[in-house]
Amino acid sequence: MRETFVDAGWGALVTLALSIFPFSSVVGGAVAANRHGGGYRSGLWVGTLAGVAAMIPLLALFVPSLFVAGLLGVGISPSSPGYGVFLAIVFGFFLVYTVGLSALGGLGGVWARGNTDWNLDPVRWL
Repeated sequence: MRETFVDAGWGALVTLALSIFPFSSVVGGAVAANRHGGGYRSGLWVGTLAGVAAMIPLLALFVPSLFVAGLLGVGISPSSPGYGVFLAIVFGFFLVYTVGLSALGGLGGVWARGNTDWNLDPVRWL
């Protein structure tokens, strides 16, 4: 069980390191699942854990930036009545983008481990 969390941590670290690029969550989930091994169910689980672990620090940056963007007039201002619905929609997209794409990357990592000779292990780069 400990190896699962370590592999998910590596995936989250890759996601955070590549977060300036679009779809970095897919790469992080693929790295976690490729490191972990196992079948597609295991890859989906490890990819999801990597996405949740990466979501926490990304959320710490996302919330203040969303508030500042609202104050600057981008999106819906915090004083409008529909601001709660707007936040729910934005956080839903954030959750799907971070955790959902990381889980999808977990499936891709299992496929890459079984069908290619790619070595996605980030430890070999250190």
